Amino acid sequence: MAKLVYEEPEDYLVRVSICSILSFLSINPFQINVDVEKIQDILVNSTESNFIIFPEYTYSLVLEEIYQNFSNDNNCVIIGGSGLEQIGNKYYAYCPVFIPNSASIKVYKKYITAEETVLSAGKIIGYENDVQREIVLTIGDRDLSFSIYVCYDFLVENKDKRSDIIFVPQYEGSPEQFINEGDRISKGYRNFVIGCNNCNNNQRSIGFAILNSSLIDSLHLQHYRNSEYNDMNAKHLNQHHTIFYDINKERLISFDINIGRPYSLPFNYNLGNLKPVLIPINNQVL
Repeated sequence: MAKLVYEEPEDYLVRVSICSILSFLSINPFQINVDVEKIQDILVNSTESNFIIFPEYTYSLVLEEIYQNFSNDNNCVIIGGSGLEQIGNKYYAYCPVFIPNSASIKVYKKYITAEETVLSAGKIIGYENDVQREIVLTIGDRDLSFSIYVCYDFLVENKDKRSDIIFVPQYEGSPEQFINEGDRISKGYRNFVIGCNNCNNNQRSIGFAILNSSLIDSLHLQHYRNSEYNDMNAKHLNQHHTIFYDINKERLISFDINIGRPYSLPFNYNLGNLKPVLIPINNQVL
């Protein structure tokens, strides 16, 4: 039989946990002082997750064994925020990625913000070489792809290849550019952009997927996002239809996201009993 012109997409759900927490970065002395007990509490409440993401400046080597063991034992990927790798009297910022029963991967940060340069007295520098961003996991007969951009890299780097999920660990106080780019990428590639921010100074963690009005209303009622995102004339901004969480304070939220069908139709009715683009699982204050 010849291939059908139209083939219905198949549901494929993965669970993602996003951990919005305060930075562990100390300015004087310049180092990251991890609260191991807080991290372990988060892990205990994320045992059913396929992916766990932390924000920038929450990682140091004291977590390496903890994260790798948890990844192995729970068959999950941990995107460990970011830490510092000392190079002489300077530092690279990097995001460690822990994959079950595999060597960890470092995703270095190429573009350093002005705030980081000032706070570190010029100690943090951008990584000069190529960075591995895309990682592909083979799960049964499926390949799942995800990419990682550390904060400002997401705004600057080209994204000319689709990933099922883009993870962005951040320390970001002014999210307008991130909102514009997250909206653009999630619509253009029909995928998910998962931002995880430190909550210092009321900063926000924001994620993107293609939503319909029913999902928007439901997510608002469960306190994951605002009911409306409007301009000064009370007109819906384009991003209104893609922001699926917008949180602050120290919180742990979890979603099942449907990477097999990564977009919502404008109506909910279907004869195939398909799952929605995402299902909220947990919304917990830490």
